[in-house]
Amino acid sequence: MAKTILIIDDDQSLVAPLREGLEAMGYRVAAAFDGLQGVQSARQVRPDLVILDFYMPGGGGAAVYERLRQGPDTALTPIVFSTVVSVEEVKGRIKPSAHTYFLRKPVGLGQLAALIRSVLGEAAAPSALEPQPPLLDRGAPQVSSPRVFDLPVRVTYADTDRMGVVYYANYLRFFEQGRTELLRGLGARYRDIETERGLFLPVAEASCRYAAPARYDDQIIVRTWVGALGKASVTFAYEVLDGEHRLASGRTRHAVVGEGWKPARLPDDLRAALSAYLGPAPEAP
Repeated sequence: MAKTILIIDDDQSLVAPLREGLEAMGYRVAAAFDGLQGVQSARQVRPDLVILDFYMPGGGGAAVYERLRQGPDTALTPIVFSTVVSVEEVKGRIKPSAHTYFLRKPVGLGQLAALIRSVLGEAAAPSALEPQPPLLDRGAPQVSSPRVFDLPVRVTYADTDRMGVVYYANYLRFFEQGRTELLRGLGARYRDIETERGLFLPVAEASCRYAAPARYDDQIIVRTWVGALGKASVTFAYEVLDGEHRLASGRTRHAVVGEGWKPARLPDDLRAALSAYLGPAPEAP
């Protein structure tokens, strides 16, 4: 009989490809998108293993963990924490047992599958070692090369002005969408950075150079990468494309601040993840 995996994570865009990949490996997968739903689902499906996000609404990961460990049906169920914070920080906020495991985000499917097989005492199937791409649904954000992140965006009426073209300020919103999804793809959501690490990335400088207009119902690509990494700052670079034609380019420079909005050092693990997308930024207008 197939083993059952329960994923408790509020980010549906991350759960969907993970669920698809695990199901392709022969597991039964259930998902819950907040803490309360996760506890209820665990009681109903009695999973063989739980993948638990550390921070989410409806009860954070620590509270969910304690409730699962107190339940007679889940007290010994293997639980894998998936989080952007350090393992030491998670251990400091829970009472880890012999059946508790930890993975730092971003978590690759192969890495997760190897841990699941080890915990459940399964032999690795050759086909499971290298799952078939793509795991993302068609039309979802995709990494188009090792250094850039492409996000498809459909222009809506609300994006345009009386001239029938995208209002100039909305390109900065497109930049924000691209930046947010790049970080999400790294497993470092803005919310996690703020709530779990106590860090913020306010915009200190923004620029945009316009080359051609976009219009209602156009399918555009917002291309995002990292233009520079400072000790307490990060610069993101952008291009907005219509096919092979560049519509706009720009960049935003962000300070890294902590409590009291004092400058803070960019964490080493986040710096390493962002370095994979490091490339030259467009010149400022």
